[in-house]
Amino acid sequence: MLALRTIALAGVLVCTAHGAMADNAVGEITVDKDQIAISGNGYVRSFPCEGRRVFIDGTQHNITLTGTCASLEMNGAENKVALTLAPKAVMVVAGIQQTVNWRSTGEPEQRISGVGHKIQRN
Repeated sequence: MLALRTIALAGVLVCTAHGAMADNAVGEITVDKDQIAISGNGYVRSFPCEGRRVFIDGTQHNITLTGTCASLEMNGAENKVALTLAPKAVMVVAGIQQTVNWRSTGEPEQRISGVGHKIQRN
């Protein structure tokens, strides 16, 4: 009986995941206790950071992170991210035309490469 419930639950989760991709986003999102990882194209989402590291790879994501993030690493093109970074966080931004609106009570280490980025402190 337990196995049937697990299978039924997995079916619901799969349907939910496919329904979430109806916005034409493709790729993968992984959220665990240590990190939030987003790859692919076109996700428009909000996540509670809760001290996690953030990895964004791909194009045209629009991501809002609430709470404080341990770090940000973003690669790709035309992604937009708004977040609060921990005081001694590392922010890595690479690629083309990335937009990062960030806050922090400290001064994060910034490693920026690529062209056309708009990185501003709010």
